[in-house]
Amino acid sequence: MSPAATLASRTADRSLSGGGGVGQACASNNRSLARRRPLLAIVAVAGPLAAGAACAHQAVEGIALVVGVIVITAVLVRPAVGAYLLAAIVPITAGWQRGFPVPGLNLSEVAIAAIGGLLIAMAPRHARLRWKAFEWLLLAFCLGWLGLGLVNSWALGVSLSVSDLETLLGPFQFFILYRAMVTSLRAPRERVVAVTSLLVASLPVDVLVYLQQARIPAINQFISRMTGGSVFESYAYHYFARATGPFPHWTPLAGYLIVVLLTAVGCVLYQVQLPLPRGALGGLLLAAAVSLAFTAELSAIAGALIGSVLLAVWAGRSRQAVWAMVVVTAAVGVVAGPYLFQRLSDQFASSAGVARSTLIPQTLAYRWQVWTTQYLPAIGQRPLTGWGLTLPSSISWPFSESQYVTDLMAGGVPLLAVFGGELAAFYALCRGLRQRSMLTGSVTTAMLAGTVAALVLVLVPMNVVYPYLTSAGMPAPLFIVAGIAVAGATWNAPEPRLGGTELTGAPYPVARARLHRRARAPLQVRAQNGARGDR
Repeated sequence: MSPAATLASRTADRSLSGGGGVGQACASNNRSLARRRPLLAIVAVAGPLAAGAACAHQAVEGIALVVGVIVITAVLVRPAVGAYLLAAIVPITAGWQRGFPVPGLNLSEVAIAAIGGLLIAMAPRHARLRWKAFEWLLLAFCLGWLGLGLVNSWALGVSLSVSDLETLLGPFQFFILYRAMVTSLRAPRERVVAVTSLLVASLPVDVLVYLQQARIPAINQFISRMTGGSVFESYAYHYFARATGPFPHWTPLAGYLIVVLLTAVGCVLYQVQLPLPRGALGGLLLAAAVSLAFTAELSAIAGALIGSVLLAVWAGRSRQAVWAMVVVTAAVGVVAGPYLFQRLSDQFASSAGVARSTLIPQTLAYRWQVWTTQYLPAIGQRPLTGWGLTLPSSISWPFSESQYVTDLMAGGVPLLAVFGGELAAFYALCRGLRQRSMLTGSVTTAMLAGTVAALVLVLVPMNVVYPYLTSAGMPAPLFIVAGIAVAGATWNAPEPRLGGTELTGAPYPVARARLHRRARAPLQVRAQNGARGDR
């Protein structure tokens, strides 16, 4: 790459970041650490005392409190550590039940409240952190979900349990996750490490899936104790055993894996340099693909394929992506081909006495029957407020099986309208970030924004058949990836390779040249783009 091109890219990055650069970020971190020293002193004094009192009551609680004090101290010293922990722990523990492994606590909720809340509280008051339209709409959805749930319970005379209140407050945890990532990951290297934490943490999930599908004794019992689920006792599981991993059902696992899989695909297509051994990223990608196949969740598998195609087209690497998809598909076919073939055969087989086209999957036909005979009539009775968490007596199947039906039941047409606006703003935000990052050479940000944009597009049809965004599995990793992407645009600076040289040259010359032509860039920018294309 020519020196002029490097200088132009550096100038563009500095102009976007307000001329701050890495030096100002370091100075800001030092000032922030000075402000946190009194809190560090309080934790250093009160932490051991509280841990000792907890150990006297119960050893497990004491150990948990000691670990918590260590984590809080590390986050106070270096906020990025908190983001790494959130990215690694929360997505894979989102399906765990309360009381595992610490009595009375839900690990993911505690991590989000303690670490995420602390990161947001420590965030500086900066013009860069002004809320965007998507964030306001996400907050509106959280408030609508909570407010309409409370109003409906009062209007219908239904008392709410502690579990019901946790469900009403559930969407707020993903808002906290998103904002924690945006405010804490200020350096390019920190964002790369956060992405790596998310991907590497998927490996234990894959191992658990393989052990489960290998019918290792006591694995399902362990998962049931971990998640509190009873799916292994159902007829559906005994008829066709599908992987659930650390989640109470196979569909949340599929929602988690599609985010991991598309993030890994994006890293490969955009050539993001992660602190991993050579070939490790490909191994993680292949492991996630095989695990997704073992869920046999057709909507998520189709979404992963379509999302990968979108990422390849946006990155200008369609030809390379075709060969990679052939290799991955062949490998998955060898391992899980007969398994998926059985699933497809069951779904499209004809049933005696059932008037259904063989072109329509059985699960979709059953969903349509449930919607039209149970849920849509109930929604018609309360179209403006919904039913909250209350199910009317006319509904015998307690699972809505659709994100849109779930929103209509929870808050009627107004809540569904807010949800639609949230998705539209989410896509617009990530699409704009991807385009601007490609022009400035911010590789990691462009990849993450493109990944989230692709996920939002494929979620539009996927949400028809399952409430992916209000269930365990997909929301945590999705909002983590989105938060890292927005952090890259918020604290914009030249993105370094691990060796120290800047990633000012883009690995996707075709797509980047197309954007330059569309923006009618100056001749100097076009020339440097041509130099990158020749590289």
